[in-house]
Amino acid sequence: MMRYTVDPITYLVTVFDDNEVPFLVQPDYPNYDKFDSVEEATIWAEAFIEAQKPDSLFYAPNGKNLPAESKPTQAELEAALAKRFGDE
Repeated sequence: MMRYTVDPITYLVTVFDDNEVPFLVQPDYPNYDKFDSVEEATIWAEAFIEAQKPDSLFYAPNGKNLPAESKPTQAELEAALAKRFGDE
């Protein structure tokens, strides 16, 4: 089971899987917007962990006040692969 920590001063998010070595160390949003509080970093960390589940439909938000982006459907993935490799 994944777990996370949020540094109370820097708001650094650290995400762990089933061991003590983190697989994600996130100092801010992926687009470099800064977390402004422990609560904001916590919300993002929980969204990131939820996004790792196979049945999750959304990614964690890329930046402050941005909506979470939808993950591609299987049909969209197949269409992208066909477009990329179908003409070779």
